[in-house]
Amino acid sequence: MIAVEEALSKLRSLSPDRSQHVLALIEDLAELQAFEDKQDVEDAHAALAEPGEDIPLEQLAKELGV
Repeated sequence: MIAVEEALSKLRSLSPDRSQHVLALIEDLAELQAFEDKQDVEDAHAALAEPGEDIPLEQLAKELGV
């Protein structure tokens, strides 16, 4: 957790106004990450609900020449 300690130390060294801006950015990033995670789950559920046969990754890679 050294990185966290270093980040907290740097945050404490900022002016109160600047630290509020940094904290607001962190909160915005956390909110964005939560939204993206929710969207990923919804996309996965939608993909699983699609009709048709599942294709193993190995077969798909072979078909795509990857």
